[in-house]
Amino acid sequence: MSNPIQQWQYIVIQETIFPLNPLRITVESEDRELAEVLQGKSVVETLNYLGEQGWELVSVHSGIEKNTQVFYFKRPKPD
Repeated sequence: MSNPIQQWQYIVIQETIFPLNPLRITVESEDRELAEVLQGKSVVETLNYLGEQGWELVSVHSGIEKNTQVFYFKRPKPD
């Protein structure tokens, strides 16, 4: 018997800090509800919320734009 291959869901979150505005978070996800829930949350609130929902932070990179960080998350796809 072969084991089924693990399937994953992914989201990408881009955080941009502006000099006069505190923060902007952009969420790339197939889950529009998740994107709405995360709007207006701080980075710490976002990380805590995603961890509670089973998302694992797998990578963080500097974005192309100035003052930007890009966070990559994954979690197992539900059956």
